[in-house]
Amino acid sequence: MRCACRTAAALVLLLLAAPTSGCWDALDIDRRAFITVMGLDSDVSEEGRRPRVSVMIPSMGGAGEGGAGGGAGAGEEMASKVLVVEESGVNVEEAVQRIRSMVGGVIDFSTLQYVVTSKDASPEDLTEALHAIQFTRFIPLTPFVFATEQKAGDLLRAQSPTGRSLIDTLDAIQIQSRLGFGHVQYPGAWETMAMLINKTGDMSLTLVNRTDEGDGLKAVGLAVYDGPKYVGMVVPADALMLHCVARRRYPGGAYLFRGDDRDLLIRIVRARTRVEAGPGDAGVPRFRVSVRMNAALMDSGGYRLPLLNRKKLDELEQVAARDMEDRLGRLLERLKSWNSDAMRLYHEVRVRMPEMSYEDFKEVYPRVEVDFDVSVLLIRTGLLR
Repeated sequence: MRCACRTAAALVLLLLAAPTSGCWDALDIDRRAFITVMGLDSDVSEEGRRPRVSVMIPSMGGAGEGGAGGGAGAGEEMASKVLVVEESGVNVEEAVQRIRSMVGGVIDFSTLQYVVTSKDASPEDLTEALHAIQFTRFIPLTPFVFATEQKAGDLLRAQSPTGRSLIDTLDAIQIQSRLGFGHVQYPGAWETMAMLINKTGDMSLTLVNRTDEGDGLKAVGLAVYDGPKYVGMVVPADALMLHCVARRRYPGGAYLFRGDDRDLLIRIVRARTRVEAGPGDAGVPRFRVSVRMNAALMDSGGYRLPLLNRKKLDELEQVAARDMEDRLGRLLERLKSWNSDAMRLYHEVRVRMPEMSYEDFKEVYPRVEVDFDVSVLLIRTGLLR
């Protein structure tokens, strides 16, 4: 009797161990294709406009070896040990499914870090792709989004002359931007999708292109959107000012202006913006945008100021502030011509004027009036300030 009980207990333990071991459906890591970057383009053919999806897969085994994405002919092997695979479909999901059938093993989106969209990608494809990213299991909510004026698939094939990976190059562009014009900022996929769904303003994405020589990448400005539709681009200096207003708090960057009969450079170390909204004429909202800058005057061609007299520095503060106000005014006129609320003014309207919907605001947006008020606090660089 005791032996039978032991036998039954052992049998029960074996049956319980089978489903709880966690190893019955294990997949070797070298049979997984880890996606790090995904690109989105649109193809136009006799079948109409179709989304084209590109994925970058680091080759774990190196060139010529097995590993992630080991299917022969599935894509193009790069010298930096990555595989780029492209496919199109009726929708983004079908394109991804075709990529799955081409790549040996299982594709894994848990390592996705960047999503790049071509300016030619249709608004429907961009929205659909962001939906797929946000609501697919095992895809993180943290990938960054940026845009390109070229084909996204070609951008994924760009090779750095230093041999660094595409991810490292994109990271370096943002880090170096803080030391330069400060216009490079990659919004998260969740932030971009939330803006499209909640309609608190229009998005702007950093534009990254291949260099003219084709040997690297460069940030050329900001892609501006009306909803999910690409409408135009702004240059780095305008992009910096747009970030300062749209994000309300921004770490800044370098700003070049004309003062004291020469070109002067200041480094903005902090920018804080306050947007006030209220009803204007004929129901059109009126805004007051106040921007406060903390900046340092850089050494510009041996330009020097008296150490004991701030009068000249105070004058330069006023010159820089007026220059920024003029730039913001011109930038707003361009945005209104595109019907793009990239400054996210509606974010304040929906609080102060809740009866006005986003659609109503976009109808009157080209007629809104904005008063810009910029103040700059300058300090000298160096040991003596």
